[in-house]
Amino acid sequence: MSDDKTSLKSVVASYLRKHPDFLDNNPDVLEALEINHQSGVAASLIERQVDQLRASNEDMDRQLQRLIQVASENEELMSRLHQLTLDLMLISSKQEFFSHLGNSLLNDFNADILQIYLVDHDTAAQAGEDVIEIEPDDPAMEQFQPYLEKSETVCGRLNESKLNFLFGSKARWVQSAALVPLGDSGVHGMMAIGSSDPARFYPGMGTLFLDLLANVIAVTLADDEPEVQRRSA
Repeated sequence: MSDDKTSLKSVVASYLRKHPDFLDNNPDVLEALEINHQSGVAASLIERQVDQLRASNEDMDRQLQRLIQVASENEELMSRLHQLTLDLMLISSKQEFFSHLGNSLLNDFNADILQIYLVDHDTAAQAGEDVIEIEPDDPAMEQFQPYLEKSETVCGRLNESKLNFLFGSKARWVQSAALVPLGDSGVHGMMAIGSSDPARFYPGMGTLFLDLLANVIAVTLADDEPEVQRRSA
């Protein structure tokens, strides 16, 4: 008997799916239907459908508001990038250039630590204490090659060895970081931004702002290279 009931239920369900206007054409059946809420209070089918539509609309509204918020944040970031680019173009001093760059990044991203590593000796020497010179063939750089070869910003949590190299004595405070190659495969160096917030930089987050900024820095560094070095590169 139970098998017959199951079969009948399947037939009814299949019929209603194929004939969604059945209840419109048979209002007496619709009036007799009751669907219990989880609270146990009976409600008509129409009331239940209205509740479902309302919940669906609220969910869509939340998604729309989130998209609007993201678009607004992106627009603000692009505006900051545009202004920062204009500011940097007017600075001739390497020390002022990287000082202004560092202050802007720390403020815009609410980060705690910024460290810039440059390959070019002369530029690094002129850039001030916030910039460190690195040798491309430094064995410690091998651990960063998979990141640099992507030629785009990588975000997330780094292991202790990488953190110690990037941030030194401050590494223990860094819970998440953004690693930004400067130039293709980091040919000019790299920039590391650290935060004590483990959720500040995470895999998959949008990095368009940092990638575009890295291009601005790389173009500036390339223009500063001696002509002979550019021809041999």
